[in-house]
Amino acid sequence: MLKRRIDSVLRAWKGNHGNECLLVNGARQIGKTFSIRQFGRECYKEFIEINFIENPLMQSAFDNALDSDSIIRQLRLRVPGFNIIEGDTLIFLDEIQQCPNARTALKFLSMDHRFDVIASGSLITLMSQDVPSLPVGYEKEIMMYPLCFEEYLWARGYGDDVTDIISEAFDNPSFLDSSIISQYTSLLTEYMMVGGMPAAVSASLESSSWDSVRNVQNDILRLNLQDIEKYSRGFERKKIRLSMDSVVRQSGDGKKAFSYAQIEKGKSRARDYMPAVEWLQKAQLVYQSSSVSRTDVPLSMYAEQGTSRFYLYDIGMFFNMVAGDSYLLRNTILDRKWGGAAKGRFYEALAADLLHKNGHRLYYYDIPQKLEIDFIIETDKALLPIEVKSGNNKASSLSKLLAAADIPMGLKLTEASSGKADKILTLPLFMAAFL
Repeated sequence: MLKRRIDSVLRAWKGNHGNECLLVNGARQIGKTFSIRQFGRECYKEFIEINFIENPLMQSAFDNALDSDSIIRQLRLRVPGFNIIEGDTLIFLDEIQQCPNARTALKFLSMDHRFDVIASGSLITLMSQDVPSLPVGYEKEIMMYPLCFEEYLWARGYGDDVTDIISEAFDNPSFLDSSIISQYTSLLTEYMMVGGMPAAVSASLESSSWDSVRNVQNDILRLNLQDIEKYSRGFERKKIRLSMDSVVRQSGDGKKAFSYAQIEKGKSRARDYMPAVEWLQKAQLVYQSSSVSRTDVPLSMYAEQGTSRFYLYDIGMFFNMVAGDSYLLRNTILDRKWGGAAKGRFYEALAADLLHKNGHRLYYYDIPQKLEIDFIIETDKALLPIEVKSGNNKASSLSKLLAAADIPMGLKLTEASSGKADKILTLPLFMAAFL
């Protein structure tokens, strides 16, 4: 059983949710159902699970009156052994995007304090336009992602205290000696290829064969493509598939922003393909890093419209789509003999994955021929500009920005270095997972 960060989030919600149901949003196959099911069985005396894909007839329970009593009566007729222990029952509405009326009903179910309600699904954002009335103020929505690097370490047997111990390096970079750096860099390299899809992680734990991991990833990719076929309009499908391929091709390519013209050379224009990329974002299959016109708080105020970089939702899925059947690439990486532009592109995508799954909203800063800062995030105390280096190159752009802006510190992420000079903290790339 894979331990997940959401486990503690669910327990915290149980103790203090007031009149709110919980809505867990996220891509397919990332472990939403498993985590909620485990939570329900461990923390409640009664757990009732309704899956609107596995049992589409359950949708009819929400066809008429949506007040709580009417819905409970309808569910009693449809669910064998349905029972409510007042104050100790969880009702789990899985794949709720398939039943728009159930999403509306969350408002009325949330006010019935005899039980708690959690809903989850994929494509929730994409299909919200079908919901008759969104339960604003009666649901708390949280995003769930594939396993982050910390969760991957848990799966590999590392304890909860690893995060606290490794985080000491932010204040004392010399804490990371060469043996620790080598060990966790190797683990990060594995994570880059396996990624955070639970089935892929489990396959990597059960078998030393990369084929087993790749087979799982290919199955998930097929499910993603099936969703595109099923939930997009016919004339959009090709554009969405091509846009997804182009996000993979363009990730970390060193250009200022994602180029819509590169999706289909000579054929694609931004206005025609922006809706396709937006579809992928709503389906949680890609996420963006926005360009900012200045480095000031709040960064969202200075985000430039139409100028973004995009990354695939999981680094392992990205690696799968790029590497294909290339055992040469896998072996070259594992032997630490790789380099060049490809390494830099993987490192940028990996850094984005580590930061994004840690809940950071990503921005970047680019002034052609002058400055290029790979990522800027907002911490509780200050802005933090970040440069990612696949080698030991100087962070010249970072130095220039720190000299000109009122920013207390910058972070340089490399493969194996650690230290602090002036306002630049240099740490190995895996440290991005602990920010």
